[in-house]
Amino acid sequence: MIRFTAVLIFLLLPLSVHSQQVERTGNPGEQVITSTQELNKFDLVDPAFTTRFNSADDYSISGSFQSKPGLAFFSSAIVPGSAQAFNRNWIRAGFFAAVEATAIVLAIDFHNRGSRVENSYERNADQNWSVVQYAQWLVEYHDVHNINNPYIEDLRNEVSGLDPAFDTDIDWSAVDINVLRNSERNTRYFTTDDLSANRFSHTLPAYGSQQYYELIAKYYQYQAGWRDYHDFHDQLGHTGESYNQRYLFDRNGAYASPLFWQFADDAERFNDLYRTSRSFKMVLLVNHVASAFDALFTVQLKQNRVEATPSIVPGRQISMTVRF
Repeated sequence: MIRFTAVLIFLLLPLSVHSQQVERTGNPGEQVITSTQELNKFDLVDPAFTTRFNSADDYSISGSFQSKPGLAFFSSAIVPGSAQAFNRNWIRAGFFAAVEATAIVLAIDFHNRGSRVENSYERNADQNWSVVQYAQWLVEYHDVHNINNPYIEDLRNEVSGLDPAFDTDIDWSAVDINVLRNSERNTRYFTTDDLSANRFSHTLPAYGSQQYYELIAKYYQYQAGWRDYHDFHDQLGHTGESYNQRYLFDRNGAYASPLFWQFADDAERFNDLYRTSRSFKMVLLVNHVASAFDALFTVQLKQNRVEATPSIVPGRQISMTVRF
């Protein structure tokens, strides 16, 4: 009898902090001791397990991301996958982080590759396209086609007797860009098909500008400035009576020299690299947006599920029934 009493006291002692009530069951002589705080049922909950789930420190950060959709949204919008990681959605967090890292690396890589090709293009263009040769050709073009242009004599005076140096410092010091542009504005196209054409569509941009390097290898108007232009037309047989053929434009580019096409290909190459880099930058943007909305909807969905589910205290529980 003494042993039974001691065992019973040992079992009931840890529960003395809870207010208890006696509830009768359908079986006379049987009573169930229950805790008023735990669903009218007498539970022994592992204290360590309870502390783990209710610690304020444990929920100070991750709890905010699990309960605040707005915070989760902005976190993943700034650092894709961050809110997913706080919510322990490791697969999604890893996916968004991997996309972010890959897109950053590739965007930088393709941009740098494009920049290297562009720099090489510009250095080579400076050595193979001359504003003096282009201006001289333009003066001769007017003479061949008898074009009336009030500015052409000024341009003639600037470049007459000069040899193209294919050195930008020398050639650009000899030509007044404003005189050249005025001459271009009053010049019309003469083509191999003898069809009427409009005036020149462009004026030469300032040396060194992005547009300058783009136009000299894009529009046939500037084909005569390339180093191999006259040699190429010699090979085409544009000599003697056919010499003036080099002062015509072919609409399909047949009169543009190999250097023109080589640099046109190089320009397309670095532009493709830049476009690819921009595409990966768009992937970055999409990844930020997708990660942000994924975090938002995930937290909202969890909240909706919690609101629809009875609250249960997690832990290992023991129910005790005492019979009299």
